[in-house]
Amino acid sequence: MNITKQNSGRIKAALIFLTPIIVLIASTAFFYSGFSPDGKTNNGILFEPPVELSDLNFSVSTGPLTQEFPGRWTIVHLLDNECSENCWKTLYSTRQVNIRLAKNSSRVVRYLALTENANLTEKDLEKLSSEYPRLNLGEVKFEDLPPEAKDGLPYNPYILFDPLGNGVLMYDVRLPGGELLEDLKKLLQNSQVG
Repeated sequence: MNITKQNSGRIKAALIFLTPIIVLIASTAFFYSGFSPDGKTNNGILFEPPVELSDLNFSVSTGPLTQEFPGRWTIVHLLDNECSENCWKTLYSTRQVNIRLAKNSSRVVRYLALTENANLTEKDLEKLSSEYPRLNLGEVKFEDLPPEAKDGLPYNPYILFDPLGNGVLMYDVRLPGGELLEDLKKLLQNSQVG
C-alpha cells in the first residue's frame, strides 16, 4: 500500500515536471514546421512592410508634423474626391475615437490628406473649421499612395502612423470606429513613445 502511494506520488511529480518541457518541445516543433495560428489582434489592415510617412511626400502647413517627425500617433485620412457622406462619417468616427481616448487623446493627432483630385467646397472648409477644429490639413500625391490605399479610396481610408512615421494599419468607413479605438488603446498602452 505504501509503495503504491509512493509510485503514485512519483508519477504526479514527473508529470508536473515534464509538462512545461513537453509544451516547449511541441511549440518549437510547430514553429519550425511552419505552423502559425490564424488569429490576429488588430482590426485594421496591416501594412507589411509598413508605409513610411516620408515616402508619401506628405506636405502640411499646420499641426505637429510641421515641428516633429511626427512624435505622436497620427491618423491620416485620405481624400481623393469630394467629401461625401462616407468622408464625413470617417472624420466624425475618428474624432469620437480621439475623444474616447480621454487622457491619452493628446497622444494622437489627425490629418486630412488631400490628393490633387480632392475637391473641398467653401462650405466643406467652413464645416471642417467649425466641427473639426483639431483636424489638420495636408496634401499628398495620388501616385505616392500605397496600392492598398489607392484601392480603398472609394471607402475614404485612413492610415494609422506610429510616432516614428511608420504607417502600420489602414481602416475605412466599412469598419466601425470601435475597431480603431480598440487598436489604439492596445498600442498606446504598450507604447511609451508618442
